Amino acid sequence: MKTNLTYNVKAIEYETCCSCIDIITWEELMKGAVKANKREINRLVKRFEPTFYNMLALNFYNPYHYFRTENHFVVVHSATEYFFKIIE
Repeated sequence: MKTNLTYNVKAIEYETCCSCIDIITWEELMKGAVKANKREINRLVKRFEPTFYNMLALNFYNPYHYFRTENHFVVVHSATEYFFKIIE
């Protein structure tokens, strides 16, 4: 699947991270996840959630892949998944 797509969203907002939910909820949130465009998601996080952008230091190299589901962007950093709800 191509990962160089531009995402047209009105906003995103932080919902939760994997350490704050149980495995059943995590599986529901990850259902249908596909690899996402890391650069584009970093841009969106910087624009709509600058505190997270700075906290996670997303301007530096991050070896983890990001994901997109129907309703969420999943930023993976230090083996932790951060779920950002997509507002279209």
